[in-house]
Amino acid sequence: MASLLAAVASGSVSLTVAEAGGPHHTSSVRAVLQLREAFPAHALVAWCDLRRIDTGQLLELARAGIQDIVREEQDELPHIFSRILATARQRSVASQIVVLLEDLVPRRLRPMLEHGLEHAGEHIDRDEFAAVFGMTRRTLHNRFLRAGLPSPRPFLTWCRLLVASALLEQPGHTLDSVAGVLDFPDGGSLGQYLRRYTGSNVTQLRDRGILHTTIGALRSQLAELAEAARTAAATELGAASDAPTDSVASDTTANPAPKPTPNTTHSLPLPGVRG
Repeated sequence: MASLLAAVASGSVSLTVAEAGGPHHTSSVRAVLQLREAFPAHALVAWCDLRRIDTGQLLELARAGIQDIVREEQDELPHIFSRILATARQRSVASQIVVLLEDLVPRRLRPMLEHGLEHAGEHIDRDEFAAVFGMTRRTLHNRFLRAGLPSPRPFLTWCRLLVASALLEQPGHTLDSVAGVLDFPDGGSLGQYLRRYTGSNVTQLRDRGILHTTIGALRSQLAELAEAARTAAATELGAASDAPTDSVASDTTANPAPKPTPNTTHSLPLPGVRG
């Protein structure tokens, strides 16, 4: 087990497959627990014969941190492991990021956050994103704004960049490899997005901790949104307080202003407006 932990730490092992349901089931669960505790973002899958494993053992593996199951009798294993590796990594970092953003994203909107993170490698249309949760794009937009979050489009971009940041912190990942996983045109494009949203280039991000710095940039943007909302609310409240009260309205009704003399006032048209 010590050699496996060292290999994962060095980046030479990116996916661990645990035998499940056989004579080594208990030791496999123990190993999965150790790996999950030491490396929260490491990809972990179970290898088993579903005909010879019971529900209790599957549940035990899921609780330990297994993210997917490979059936012993499956063909095309290289393709299957490649797909599982990509999705398992994304699920791992998504879970990690959700925990780090618990104080920023209200509980009722966390399913949207989880969906955006887990599908960060896809170009999600805003209407499709809203439809997943049974609402219109306008309704979803309003819920995000009321919660002090960016509107859905920049929110989904933040999700992609957060996943990219988490993957870049793992050994063996480069801008180009992460760009390929998350469907950016290339590493240069991913680097430009990171710089635009965080204000730092990749070298600076690595020096400061990429995920930590990206989350910090998101926190700063949310603070700006909250301040803008407070300013708008205060302006609206001030405008309401300056409006005439009922007592003033009744006074003006009792003493109406004299009617203007015909042809003494002139209406000035707004620039560019006809009629």
